[in-house]
Amino acid sequence: MELAIPPTTPSMSLQQTFRQQGYVVIKNFFSPQEMATLIEQIESPQSRQCLDQCLTKGTLRFYANLYRHNESIQKFVSQPKIVNFLYPFIGSDFWVRWDQAVAKGPGAKTFPWHQDNAYNGFKQTHYQLWVALTSMTIENGGLWLVPGSHHQLLPHRKINDHMVYQGEPESPTFITAEVGDIVLFSSLTLHKTTPNTTEGIRWAYVIEYMSTNDYDPGIAPPFLKVAKQGQPQAEFVQSYRGRNPINRLKHRLSRREISQILEWQ
Repeated sequence: MELAIPPTTPSMSLQQTFRQQGYVVIKNFFSPQEMATLIEQIESPQSRQCLDQCLTKGTLRFYANLYRHNESIQKFVSQPKIVNFLYPFIGSDFWVRWDQAVAKGPGAKTFPWHQDNAYNGFKQTHYQLWVALTSMTIENGGLWLVPGSHHQLLPHRKINDHMVYQGEPESPTFITAEVGDIVLFSSLTLHKTTPNTTEGIRWAYVIEYMSTNDYDPGIAPPFLKVAKQGQPQAEFVQSYRGRNPINRLKHRLSRREISQILEWQ
């Protein structure tokens, strides 16, 4: 199997690549020192309460909503460097709907093929910024993506605690990443991670960003808004533009359609 990232040529901008492939890879976005500092914050005492007991299994650990409890991580997810990078993809106004640090230790199992929207039941796209805190290899359980799989919500079935894609992915691509590299992918892009067969821990930090035009009924206020009119502006707010009656109605109506695609039970 050929291992590659989607080609970006002078005639294909990053935004065009994202629209076609469902993801882009940026090398050396952060320094190794920045990543080491971020791991320290993730493992700090104030972050331990964020351990996700549902998804954590054995040596595979998940820490969720870190930004709500750690001021240093709040500053990281709202920093101008990230906001300026995301603006051409998301638009001028967006917020952090979720974050998650993943420590995949020796012997940790496969996290199966899925679209993130299968977990929250959305039709609209949000944006996953995957940050490599350590190197990602096939051996240590790195990230696989399926280019072009992001155009619609696909059938999934709940198996144990996972929503699992019910199909055979076509032409999956492994993302080789070094410390400080980032991967931006659509919440509709199929992805998985495989077992860690090494003796080390593979760390990744994933931040989910969402346009303020879209509605997420599953996240309670306050909301960390990080961009306003195309400019970095970090503030916790009690509401945002997308939390309106029309979007609420659209969400309720779409649940009927989505329930025919996803098997949550």
